[in-house]
Amino acid sequence: MTKLLLVFAATLILAYISEQNTKATIAAGRSYSVWHDWAYLLLVTILVLFSGLRTSYNDTHNYISIFNNLSGVASFLSDAENLHPLGNPLFYFCANLLKHMVDHAQVLIFTTSLFTQICFVRFIKRYSSNFVFSIFLYFTLGTFALSMAAMKQIVAMAVLTLAIPYLEKKKWVQYFLLVFVAMLLHTYAMAFAILPLFTGRPWKRFTYVFMITVVIMLMNFQGVVTTFLEQADEAGKMIADYEVFDNVSVNIFRLAVYAVPPLISLIFQKWIFHDSSNMDHVLVHMSIISLACMIMGTESGANMFGRMGNYFELGTICSLPWMLEKTFDNKSYKLVTTIACACFIGFFVYANAIHGNFDTEYQAVSLFRFLTILFE
Repeated sequence: MTKLLLVFAATLILAYISEQNTKATIAAGRSYSVWHDWAYLLLVTILVLFSGLRTSYNDTHNYISIFNNLSGVASFLSDAENLHPLGNPLFYFCANLLKHMVDHAQVLIFTTSLFTQICFVRFIKRYSSNFVFSIFLYFTLGTFALSMAAMKQIVAMAVLTLAIPYLEKKKWVQYFLLVFVAMLLHTYAMAFAILPLFTGRPWKRFTYVFMITVVIMLMNFQGVVTTFLEQADEAGKMIADYEVFDNVSVNIFRLAVYAVPPLISLIFQKWIFHDSSNMDHVLVHMSIISLACMIMGTESGANMFGRMGNYFELGTICSLPWMLEKTFDNKSYKLVTTIACACFIGFFVYANAIHGNFDTEYQAVSLFRFLTILFE
């Protein structure tokens, strides 16, 4: 995982410089802008290039094949089945449109990477109290690696980051419009329609009812999921049984990692939530929803439930630094953060060097080759 480690180290250094730039700008009484922060811009550029120039990683080959087999915008629009709202029509329309402009799959990969990395890092910068720590989590939790896979889901997640500020401001029309747009990219994005219910303080009655419901559903897993699949089928969304009943469960190591932020918010809620905002509540609840999805995946359907949990992962990335800062004094915070970093690095290495082999899976073209493609 040498390639990934180099990018990881570079982005952490740039995140630190960006954080210092931000503090210096605010201390000087000036308004901070990312356009004046060279470290932030370079950080995003590195992430875009590393992910956008890939030719192989995870299911990238599948999307290249899909792109190569597209028949064009006119043909796509002429078939009513392509426009079914649960069939990810917006993603395929955009892919067809890109193919009409430049008939090379690398353009699809680079364009989606450009959009998603800008949206993700912008969201982290806006909602994290510790940009460096959150970028660290962005890599070690596997979110950056995920951004180079599951392309439809990742683009939908990026759109949802644009929706969250409207949730914060209670501008419901704009929020639900963007959730609908994300759903047209990837159906699972509709889960964000319930997020306005999670603006209350975590670990009050509503959170407990939610978690008890998850446990009850887990105890009746086959019946609940079968009913869900039948409803999805009637609505026109085909989900193959093998995606859920695959007898593959979420890795216990991964479950433990996702359990850390919710457990911290539960155990230390007295200190964490004594002066918290609704947006703080939403971010913590996102980490709780992620854990709930992972818990459902302990029975079966690890891939499906895992990717559903990934939708809410940015909440964990932004809320954990803030929760640790509010829970511990300065000396204890440094110790706990050091321990947490060691554990997350362990998970990072396990996921990319032991459980998987990132350097073997990841291949890329040069920037020069990509620019040549654009003008072929």
